[in-house]
Amino acid sequence: MSQELPSTNSPRALEGVRVLDISGPAGFYCTKLMADLGADVVRVDPPESDPDHSPGPFFGDEPDENQSLYRWHFHANKRSVALDISSAPDREVFDSLLAAADVLVDTLRPSEAQRLDLDAQTLRESHPALVHTTITGFGTVGPYVDYKATDIVAQAMGGLMALTGYPEDPPNQVGGEQAYHVASLHAAVGTLMALLSRDLDGKGADVQIALQDSISMATLQTANFNAYTWLGVLRHRTGLNHAFSSQSKPTTARTYPPTLYQCLDGWIAYAQHADPPLAWQHFVEWLAEFGAEQELADPRFEDLEYRRERQWRIDIVLTEFAAQHTAQELYHSAQRYMLLCSPVQNVEDLTKDEQLRDREFFVDVEHPELDRSFKYPGAPYKLSETPWQLRRRAPLVGEHSREVLGDWLGLSDAQAEAMLAQGESGND
Repeated sequence: MSQELPSTNSPRALEGVRVLDISGPAGFYCTKLMADLGADVVRVDPPESDPDHSPGPFFGDEPDENQSLYRWHFHANKRSVALDISSAPDREVFDSLLAAADVLVDTLRPSEAQRLDLDAQTLRESHPALVHTTITGFGTVGPYVDYKATDIVAQAMGGLMALTGYPEDPPNQVGGEQAYHVASLHAAVGTLMALLSRDLDGKGADVQIALQDSISMATLQTANFNAYTWLGVLRHRTGLNHAFSSQSKPTTARTYPPTLYQCLDGWIAYAQHADPPLAWQHFVEWLAEFGAEQELADPRFEDLEYRRERQWRIDIVLTEFAAQHTAQELYHSAQRYMLLCSPVQNVEDLTKDEQLRDREFFVDVEHPELDRSFKYPGAPYKLSETPWQLRRRAPLVGEHSREVLGDWLGLSDAQAEAMLAQGESGND
């Protein structure tokens, strides 16, 4: 059963913080994290549909940005105003909102920011208390500053793809837009630190995040970077093998490479311990529980080198064993012997996972315009005093334009209507 949404009256960690979000996909998770912490995040959506910002798949298979599942996930808890900030009338509205904001999050390359007068220097002069967070492909210094960068570009340029996959295959992109997510996570942390600093001295700050920096070997892959700079070891793609198995002596490894074995209903990942001393005995006992140990119960297999020379035979036994059982059966039975065995779960498996269920991970969110609710992933963290809250579904484009002008600028409905109408007439 999904958990009930926390009361909207519950205290929020970022209560009262106003965030103006003009970011692209690289910044969506950053502002989502702040929205989930209770910040009032106002998404500035272009009046014209942008397929890069609201891609498919779509609910009902109709290409409507308001039905984009991508938008639903990343913009829940936010509000939306529809503005074209490159047009003079809409820019006046935007500038008014910017003056009332605590944080601006963008993904503008330096040339774009300067063209829109949203570069760091201009913003610092006009809004000294603003926290300005910008996420770009390569930062604001260097020969690549104005190069475009997507998630795959960042993974390639940051070195992650060079390490992902099997030796015989080309480099692989890690799924789930990991460069965007990691950069957004760094941006959110940097923004929170800047807000804390502002509470102390009243001064705003610039938070600059580069996708390449965030995903690079020097940040996420420190061990690999240090191995090269200190030892001259250049790591290549090794599939499921240990990161440095080609450079290390076999006897130094604490575990054998994790291996995938197909079960009746999916796969398990299993890593054989080289130590502690009883690990092999526990493994054989596990197999023996099902009568599947075969010759592995021979005392000669208790010798580590003997096992290494016959790893192929161990793999055959495990392959035959796994094929006769379900992934969950093997997972739970292995835990009784303290063995590193786990199912390879897909999204459907996660929705049925008893651990996530008991932690009340998934929440139901109402979509009033569709007269139904949908299951959403829940909190990536637990806060005891200011709980994470998924308060509302992603906004329709421009859904809160009048409401935000009233809340942020103190305008009446009529005044907000007049300001928006001026922008609409100016854009005709």
